[in-house]
Amino acid sequence: MRIKYSLLPKLRNLSNREMDFFLSIARYQDITGKVPGVHNKDICRKTGMCKQSFYTVMRSLQHKGIITAVSTGNADYDIQIRNNDFSYEGAFREGYVNLHRQVFHSRAFQKLKANEKYLLFEFLKRTHENSSSYHVGTKNFYHIFTEMLGVTKRVVRYYLHSLRHFFAVGIKDGQYWITYKRSLFSAAEEKGVEEQEFEYFVEVNCRRHKLEYSQGSLHDTAWLLKQYRIRYRDNGEPLARLKNDLAACIQRSAEKGSKLLNAAHVHVLLKETMETAF
Repeated sequence: MRIKYSLLPKLRNLSNREMDFFLSIARYQDITGKVPGVHNKDICRKTGMCKQSFYTVMRSLQHKGIITAVSTGNADYDIQIRNNDFSYEGAFREGYVNLHRQVFHSRAFQKLKANEKYLLFEFLKRTHENSSSYHVGTKNFYHIFTEMLGVTKRVVRYYLHSLRHFFAVGIKDGQYWITYKRSLFSAAEEKGVEEQEFEYFVEVNCRRHKLEYSQGSLHDTAWLLKQYRIRYRDNGEPLARLKNDLAACIQRSAEKGSKLLNAAHVHVLLKETMETAF
């Protein structure tokens, strides 16, 4: 749920559908930027695009070097967001836009055009995520953003008007002052980043093995990733190994004839796996 500052230039001048697709998958990426099990029905439901648009947009984002996508043979795709890896030391200090905020679910944000969303991310970067205001001479402001986006001054002014919902914008002494509206951006989503990532991982594996689930069973199964990752780490195994083992246990549970996700049964299978491995 983070976009590295260094990735932002790739998001310039995307189409509305491309931006919506990208933001939809970015919500469920893991710390390496991987998004497993992206299915056309999910993206179409969340963005309103048709099935053909899903494939057109996915190919376009690959061509632009923003993602790679590999068919899994399960009617879905494992997608990697390129250059958005936070798994190495110092990655977070490189700077990023934090998408884990309620505002990104708001109607006001959803109504923005793709370049307006991009400019919002640029302003978040330039205000250092609320640590300061961004101020720049009015002439230089238009020079920067007309060159950056390849549009006219009039279009940039239109974008700026749309973003006044999110930023306080004023002119003083020949300079634009753009300040982050704390009240809009401060509220985080109800579920944490890891909780959403882990639940999405379990949801993907349930879909692949045709298991139905309740929110409770989804939550309890996803919790196993949080519960046992320290044990895996202490045994020199990464979180990816635990995810693979949990996915195998969900599959085994389905193969035993279960049609509903049973968190307790999956837990038993996972403990058996750990007893053998460790």
